[in-house]
Amino acid sequence: MTKQTLHTEIIALCDYASISREGKLSINGIFDEIRVQKFPGGLARAFLVATISGTPDTAYKLNLKIETKNNKNVNPSLGNTILETVTGPNGRNNLVIELNGLPFEEEGDYVFKLYEGNHEVGSTLLKVFQQGTYSINDIKLPN
Repeated sequence: MTKQTLHTEIIALCDYASISREGKLSINGIFDEIRVQKFPGGLARAFLVATISGTPDTAYKLNLKIETKNNKNVNPSLGNTILETVTGPNGRNNLVIELNGLPFEEEGDYVFKLYEGNHEVGSTLLKVFQQGTYSINDIKLPN
């Protein structure tokens, strides 16, 4: 069997996530931007969820890195965390990563990336704003 390139089918930040005994993924409160009172600021608790797809019944070692637009790794200690996972017979697996005390030094875009070695498996973008910097008319909601 040829090894398939690993990729994400779903990747998101959320308030809470869990996986049932049957392997069903539950995601609550997906978000892609936050507002902090002042900098440095951050999130007390969040979850990164991903559904990965690759070769069936295969073990993978993944790294999570949080980077800014200039590729600065925001939390180097987090990037050293190895996430070991195994795909099921269908080649998929659900990941739930609890993130506690995420710091953000400044306003901007933060990209949460999953890597297998040097290969980027998937990513999601989080925009961080300072509360009060923007009026309600500046915020454009989807749809």
